[in-house]
Amino acid sequence: MEKGTEMFEEWIKLQKDFMENWVKGQKDFMEQWTEATTKFQKSFADMGKAQEGPAKDMFDQYNAWLNTMISSSKVLTDEAVKIQGAWVSSVEKQMEMYKNFSKLFTPPTAAK
Repeated sequence: MEKGTEMFEEWIKLQKDFMENWVKGQKDFMEQWTEATTKFQKSFADMGKAQEGPAKDMFDQYNAWLNTMISSSKVLTDEAVKIQGAWVSSVEKQMEMYKNFSKLFTPPTAAK
């Protein structure tokens, strides 16, 4: 039974590591995507600076729209990270409860 407990504890550790890396990976991806989009937008917007009239208005509207989308993406990413953090914490607590529960039903060892 001790081997089973050790395996279970190792499995819990692996699950915790996986979840932490998964959440971090998603957050890093979204931050890099947002940064790349911002850089692309700035280079695209710089093309319209010298122009006047309808083209300038089009670039101004595009910049306003894209800045709104980037801000919304950042907010969404931050909120998703919070939700995932709560989910990871909940799963960790459940795994710890299972671990403690399994200890309650560990058969006693024979006296030597």
